[in-house]
Amino acid sequence: MGFIRGGLLIILSFLLLILVFLGSVFLSLSWSLQYENVKTELGPVAKELTENKFNLVEEDFNLTEEMEEALESMKSYCENESEYVFSGGGYTFVIPCESLEEFNENPETLVDQGVEIIIEQIYYEDYECGFWNCFGMTDLPFFLVSEKARNYWKQNFYYSVIISIILIILIFFLLEQRQNTPIIVGSVLVLSSFPLAKLEKLAVYLVENSYFSFISIFFSKTGSVFWITLISGLIILGAGISWRFLNIDSWKKKFSKKDVKEIVKKEVSKKK
Repeated sequence: MGFIRGGLLIILSFLLLILVFLGSVFLSLSWSLQYENVKTELGPVAKELTENKFNLVEEDFNLTEEMEEALESMKSYCENESEYVFSGGGYTFVIPCESLEEFNENPETLVDQGVEIIIEQIYYEDYECGFWNCFGMTDLPFFLVSEKARNYWKQNFYYSVIISIILIILIFFLLEQRQNTPIIVGSVLVLSSFPLAKLEKLAVYLVENSYFSFISIFFSKTGSVFWITLISGLIILGAGISWRFLNIDSWKKKFSKKDVKEIVKKEVSKKK
């Protein structure tokens, strides 16, 4: 029976390690794909990719040239309107006329605005397909940096947390000394955090010069998740070791009823 119990503990602990690591990856993807983060991280990449170096938009669409033409049109159009709207490359650009003076002084800011508009439309587009089905239903996998993708990874993170809790409960009931549960959980968290430290660099290395040149965007928050996982693991592990060291339960079990009777007898005899 002890052999079976030990084998199950090893299997469950290993499964917990895998689940915690996957959960950390899902959380990192979810955080990395928040809109503000995508806009910040994808902006410089998208700006480069729109210069006909990558098919981010239609092949005959050059964002810089389109924005230069838009700026010329805005000078007369904005005299009576509050915003200038035009379409190109499959996107609709809404440019506020109140920024015309800024655009005249620094035309580059108009290009930046165009990039931001493209990113926003890519991110919030209603992709009418399942996450994995979208690979075959879209020409380019822009849904990977969308709100749809963020919600998908967030949902998977929640699933991993629920399953991990179930595994921890099973481990708790399998342990003969249940005060060891936080030691196991803390150790699993600490061990699962180490691969996260190198995950972003590894991902970039593996896909270098590949189709997904912007892969680092997906793991931009990996560092934050790494520290949260590591620190949480160390705290739980430290608490478990302290509990084990103090061994409160063993102090309660240190004396049997017979031992207590003998001590009482000795104390009574001393008083006589």
